[in-house]
Formats: sequence, C-alpha cells, structure tokens
Amino acid sequence: MKITEHLSLKEFIHSDTAVRKGISNEMNSVQTLRAVDICTHIFEPLREFVGKPIKINSGFRSIELNEALRGSSTTSQHMKGEALDLPIDSEAFHFIKDNLPFDQLIWEHGNENKPQWVHVSFHKEKNRGEVLRAYKSNGRTYYKPFK
Repeated sequence: MKITEHLSLKEFIHSDTAVRKGISNEMNSVQTLRAVDICTHIFEPLREFVGKPIKINSGFRSIELNEALRGSSTTSQHMKGEALDLPIDSEAFHFIKDNLPFDQLIWEHGNENKPQWVHVSFHKEKNRGEVLRAYKSNGRTYYKPFK
C-alpha cells in the first residue's frame, strides 16, 4: 500500500529493531492518516526538492518499539505517525526549514556542516515551527535552538 506517490506503508513502519526483537510495529487508522499527512506535507515536497529517493531511518514506532529504543522520548511523535528521521544533508534541512510547514525540525548530532540525521514532525492542527540542534554532553542528549 502506498502512503504517497514515493513512499509505501511498509517503508514508513519498517524497523530493523522491531524485526530483530520480534516487535509488532503496525499502525491503526488514525496513525495511518497522520502518516499520510506528514508524507504529503513533508516527505513528498522534500523528495521533489532532492530529486532522488530518500530512505527513512525511522517513521512509525509502536509503543513497544519506542520503549525498546534506548533514549527515545516517551512522548515521541513517532508513536503517533507524525515524525520522520531522515538521513539528509544541510541543504535539505534548510529546504524544510525555509519552505515547509513542520512542528519540530531537529539537526541531530553530526557536525556544523552535516547532521547525522534530521528529525522532522508534522501536526495537522498545530505546528510550532520549532527548530533545534541535538548535541551530546556527558553521554546525554540535549537540545538547543538552531542558529
């Protein structure tokens, strides 16, 4: 089943961790509608901008999968079908920041020139437009406003 033109449901829910640990990672109808929203408003315009396929590092996460991932937030929008982690570069990050509606956009780790990955979330009714940079200190992840 396709969520949008360039993305299947299978890709959105795939998790190597879920497969390895035998965790179910299926979405309900509300989560699926939210997945369609983020893919329509974020993934497809970004895919068009980049001009080539984009692999999703993490899309949907069931509660059990989210708990199995060390360091995942207990309020993660991934569990609602509202978030994507993408292995994109700084140009794609800035395209999202400057052109697309989003709730949160996070430059995850990496360095000043390239993120390790980018987290982006979308909420149909209330996008905050929050832009952050994740960094590690003493083995913990912290967030600060992106500059």
